[in-house]
Amino acid sequence: MRVYLLLLVVFLSADAHKILVYNMKFAHSHSNFLGNIADLLVEAGHDVTSLIPEVNQKIKDGSTKTKVVRVAPHPDAGAVLAKMDTGEIDMFSFSELNPILPFIMNGETAILFGKQCEATLDSGEIEKLQKEKFDVYIVESFDFCGMMLSHLLKPRAVIKTSSTIIFGDHFDELGVPFPHSYNPSSLTRSLDVHSMSSRAWNFYADYLTRLQFSKARSNVQTLFKERFGADYPSLKEISSNVAYVFTNTEPLIDFATPTLTRVIDIGGLGAKVPKELDEYWTSVMTRRPKVVLMSFGSMAKSYLLAPTVKEALLKVVSSFPSVTFIWKYEKKDEFALGDAAKIDNLVLTDWMPQNDLLNHPNLAVFITHGGMGSVQELALRGKPAILIPIFGDQPRNAAMIEHNRLGKVLGKLEIGNHEKIIALLKELMGNPEYANNSRRVAQMLLKKPFSSKEKLLKHVDFAAEFGPSSALRPQSQDMSFIQYHNLDILLVAFIFFLVAAYLSLKVACWVLRRVFVGKVKNE
Repeated sequence: MRVYLLLLVVFLSADAHKILVYNMKFAHSHSNFLGNIADLLVEAGHDVTSLIPEVNQKIKDGSTKTKVVRVAPHPDAGAVLAKMDTGEIDMFSFSELNPILPFIMNGETAILFGKQCEATLDSGEIEKLQKEKFDVYIVESFDFCGMMLSHLLKPRAVIKTSSTIIFGDHFDELGVPFPHSYNPSSLTRSLDVHSMSSRAWNFYADYLTRLQFSKARSNVQTLFKERFGADYPSLKEISSNVAYVFTNTEPLIDFATPTLTRVIDIGGLGAKVPKELDEYWTSVMTRRPKVVLMSFGSMAKSYLLAPTVKEALLKVVSSFPSVTFIWKYEKKDEFALGDAAKIDNLVLTDWMPQNDLLNHPNLAVFITHGGMGSVQELALRGKPAILIPIFGDQPRNAAMIEHNRLGKVLGKLEIGNHEKIIALLKELMGNPEYANNSRRVAQMLLKKPFSSKEKLLKHVDFAAEFGPSSALRPQSQDMSFIQYHNLDILLVAFIFFLVAAYLSLKVACWVLRRVFVGKVKNE
């Protein structure tokens, strides 16, 4: 018996790899995505360590099963994040395409990522981790420091991840084509490919996306070159040589756009199996035949909405007396205890089991900010939605849901337009196309050929054994802008055309002169 157990241990350990996951505590969604990856790898038998710069100590690690190496927050980085996290800002009062916000964010993120990177390098933990000789290093692309560290750690393979989509400069770093004509930027909530103005706005939105992280990117690269020498590779050099890129996306609810073989979508990886509702929520969901769920996530607080907007939303609720509305509202303030309490079909709550409620058959429409987690949950549960994107990747998430006829998009500056919201609700609840499309997509996600978990584990194993493959690295990474766009060929062709046209004109003139002179002589 002991022999069999020993053989089993040897067999399991033979396939186990040493893996380091860089998981900066920046936001819940980022930590949860990386933490879930780490825990799944532990369950698969790997030896996994999580490197966690704790810039936001309020949120959880994301991982509960790995060994953890912590880096204390830099005071300046912590102060920036605290200001973002606790500031009482009405997120619906300004456009996502307002250039002022990216300019402000550019300076704030430069301090946040730059100072925390200093703290990580000064912690002494990197020197210890260098000795571990990891097979695979998995790092979130959102934090530039983590990517730059990979050159110091020198694992067999680096896997870059994105807890949302590939956006901004990541396209250039990885060599993934980004056609502005039909691939919406992360800040684009609507793209009409046949409209010149719409495509122009998409260019502008992509510029804003790149702008808000440009200084942070530059500061982190400068930091590494100052500390480790001017020949330290750039962020683009390091990123271009990764083995794979994991994205938290699902092609079945996205836009069809160009990609690379090494970009692996693992959307819905952390989706939890819905639980049975307790007695209270069951009673709420069964009071009326239809339920509308309204939540704008953790960053945009409903209680901070303008009074006129709150009153407009009450008009929406009152217009559907046979529908129960559940609204995530964070405070028992004057509005909650006053006007809202008078509406019989409205339930205010500071917390809700969102995933479980979406699974209930009476849930008719989900009004959401369009965060990646919420978008994937509504797709998995087969529910149509009204999406009111606020910032980040939410505009593009909303655009892809509308593009696939799974819901409708409302600009956040229109949230006070109760007539428009009423019209959208009537369309989603009255037109069976949306419900049918949503149910069909849910079935497709359930039966897709390879699950996200399978793709994650298989590709990590492959990268650990073989490292990066040069065959998966596009040659475009070594080309100049002129070469990539064939501008040299076009220039030569243009010059050739001009010379040919000039010579043709000269020949034509010569022939005409000969003909004309010949006629004159004959006369």
